[in-house]
Amino acid sequence: MNLRKKMLRCLIAFVMIFCFIADNELQQVYADTSYDTYSYNFWGDDVLQPPTYLPGETIDAGRMGTTLNYPEDMFLFNECFYIADTGNSRIVCLSNSGSLLWELGIFSHEGGEDSLNKPQGLCVTKEGHIYVADSGNGRIVEFDAERNFIREIIRPDTDLISASVDFIPTKIVVDEAGRIYCISYGINMGLLEFDKNGVFQGFMGATQVSTNMFDYIWKNYFSTAQQQERMETIIPTEYSNIFMDQENFIYATISNLDEDDFMNGADALRRLNPTGTDVLRRLGNYDIKGDLYTMSGGESDFSKFVDVSATTYGCYFVLDSTDGKVFAYDYDGNSLFIFGKKGNRVGSAAQAVAIGVSDEEEQIYIMDSIMNCILVYDITEYGRQLLSAYEKANAGDSQGAYAAWQDVLQFNANSEFAYIGIGKALLKEGDYKEAMKYFKLGNSRKYYTRAFKFYRKELMQENFSVIMTVLGCLLGALAVFWIYKKIKRLAGDARCNISKL
Repeated sequence: MNLRKKMLRCLIAFVMIFCFIADNELQQVYADTSYDTYSYNFWGDDVLQPPTYLPGETIDAGRMGTTLNYPEDMFLFNECFYIADTGNSRIVCLSNSGSLLWELGIFSHEGGEDSLNKPQGLCVTKEGHIYVADSGNGRIVEFDAERNFIREIIRPDTDLISASVDFIPTKIVVDEAGRIYCISYGINMGLLEFDKNGVFQGFMGATQVSTNMFDYIWKNYFSTAQQQERMETIIPTEYSNIFMDQENFIYATISNLDEDDFMNGADALRRLNPTGTDVLRRLGNYDIKGDLYTMSGGESDFSKFVDVSATTYGCYFVLDSTDGKVFAYDYDGNSLFIFGKKGNRVGSAAQAVAIGVSDEEEQIYIMDSIMNCILVYDITEYGRQLLSAYEKANAGDSQGAYAAWQDVLQFNANSEFAYIGIGKALLKEGDYKEAMKYFKLGNSRKYYTRAFKFYRKELMQENFSVIMTVLGCLLGALAVFWIYKKIKRLAGDARCNISKL
């Protein structure tokens, strides 16, 4: 008996030691991060969730074999990093492992030597052509896949741009038809559009002017002419960065918003179709503006979107330079997850300026312009299941999405998106009653109402004959009762008349 007790005690002790070690290892993994991963629920509360991306390696000068100097942009193409190394006035290409492949700063042009001057943006086409926003020289430069100079696009000859405003391209994208869109510093009329031949076509996607209603009424109806002259002119805001998705739609960030802009619901992110119309879906519970709240005492400020990258299935990741965070949204504009922090600890960015996402979203890359490095974040199993569920739902695979969302709930039982995702899968499969249950758990009034309408219609169709039979019986019974009451009343009247005689 004593031997059994000793063996049982040893077994219990072994299990406790194993659990302690495993728990320490798990805590160590999370302790290596300086940030929490969270999202906002239906009520606007920030709810913690398992990490979706964890800090990985850092691609710094030691890995690159060269030193960057205040880089401003990054583009991923064919598993390589193309970097606008602004301070060194060059373009740098790194391999997937981070080693230097080549650099481009000086090139041949019209029989002579030319050079870039503080480029702030670049993009690469499917053919490998490199377009550079050569900011310091006031031009756009195109190179072929072998880095040979092809052409330059200088300031447009148009009356639409004031002669006092310089042409300083900062960010650039090119669509599949060869149309070029760029942001130019100081020009707030939208993106400058050039055709494939480099001919200026005009502006597209001008940002909407937002103003406080009180200020607008005061300025236009009550203020004097002198007061109006002293008041700040209300002008549109400029875009800070652009990204072109697989459908040739342009995601554009706006970073110079102030507190009044946020309070008035100004857009911090837009998705422009080829005509310049904003088609970004805003069906979530809150505006797409980053963090819903700011810290008091000046510890934090409103989120400042400086770059964006999108997946092929509608989810997109927006980079915030205020707190070094990444905000992930689904196609409808719901906040999926938020991670990151500003600082100098592991996984923190001192000054985040650009974001890139690898194929299959296995890694997220953030360019740090102060540390002159690329921070790598590796996806976790929870993050993989979460994005996989959205991808399957977008592809119309309701059964696969249902299974994936169930896996998400195994990691995070508080995920409203998982409940809504399961509800959508059930809705597509025709199980409306069960879908209503999950939409209720996910606090989705919109989809609950839709499922309820289908469920009510289904009940009516399945029980129409029974309902009509019961209704007919009730009507018949009411008719018989009415006739009975009528006859009884007539008989009573007849007896009264006879008694009077």
